[in-house]
Amino acid sequence: MKELNLEFLEQYKRLDKLCKETLNSNEGVSSYISEMEMTPYESTENIPIWNSTFKQIKHYRWMRNQLVHQITFDEELCAKEDIDGIKNLYELIVKAQDPLAIANCSKQTYYYSKNNENSENQGSIWNKIVSKIKSWF
Repeated sequence: MKELNLEFLEQYKRLDKLCKETLNSNEGVSSYISEMEMTPYESTENIPIWNSTFKQIKHYRWMRNQLVHQITFDEELCAKEDIDGIKNLYELIVKAQDPLAIANCSKQTYYYSKNNENSENQGSIWNKIVSKIKSWF
C-alpha cells in the first residue's frame, strides 16, 4: 500500500498549495481549518457539507502528519476513498463551491441585503419627510 500513501501525500501537497494560494497564507490546509473554526455558526448552519468537510479535512491533516512523522511509510494508512476525497475538496475549492467559499458568499450577500435594506428604509423615511413637508403647503 505504499503507492496509496504516496498518492495521498501528493494530493495533500496539491491541496495544501491551493489553500496557501487561496487564503494567502503559509499554512495551507491548517489555515483552511482555522478559517472554518473562526467562521460563525450563523454563516455555516445552512451549509449541508460544512461539518462533514470540517471533519474530513482535519482527518486528512492528521493522516498526513501520521505519514510524515509517525508511522513507517510502508504501513497501510490510506485508502482510495481518502485520495478521492482530497481530489474532490480540491475541485470544490477551485470552483469556489467549498464550504468556506459558500459561507463567505453568504456573509457578503447578508451584508449586501442589510445595506440595501437600510438604504431602502432611509429612502422611504426621506419620502415620508418630503411628503410631510409638501402637505404643509
